[in-house]
Amino acid sequence: MRKDLKKITQDVWLEISQKNTALEKVRIMNKIFFGTHKFRGNSKDFHAPANSCINTVLENRKGNPLSLSLIYSIVAQNIGMPIYGVNLPNHFILAYMDEHRIKHENGTAKSHGVLFYINPFSKGSLFDEDEIDEFITSLNLPADREFYEPCSNSSILRRMLTNLIAAFKEAGAADKVKELTDLREILE
Repeated sequence: MRKDLKKITQDVWLEISQKNTALEKVRIMNKIFFGTHKFRGNSKDFHAPANSCINTVLENRKGNPLSLSLIYSIVAQNIGMPIYGVNLPNHFILAYMDEHRIKHENGTAKSHGVLFYINPFSKGSLFDEDEIDEFITSLNLPADREFYEPCSNSSILRRMLTNLIAAFKEAGAADKVKELTDLREILE
């Protein structure tokens, strides 16, 4: 597993220059992550427990939004890109943080400090806050700050455990559901 992450990280690092803009860096990252290493969303078996197991996702190169986002962000952070997970309802995405306050200096900043968002489940497609607004509205939910900003590592773990619990419930594995529910309660 570490060997796979190291190889992906090295491949991206070799292509990226400090002179690249944030957008150029993400385009390079997408080319290597989705092109060279062939990661993709598993839409055929979306709720399978294997989609939440990082080692399996690294082997199969397909996973759910959360697992793909985790691997993508680990690689990005390893080379100094400020990309972090965002806990949207029904979907997990990534935020490229505005470390240099570019948007703020241009007068276009919103309160979240994000340059743009990345959807690893859709091969790294990019979008902005307006599209999150539309998504939240389509779910009939009120806008909440947590839908726009990076979440904590413990939130990511809870979400992964929740995904696994749902997958094992669907598979009828009551013993696994109990173990994972107990583990999630420890985190809360």
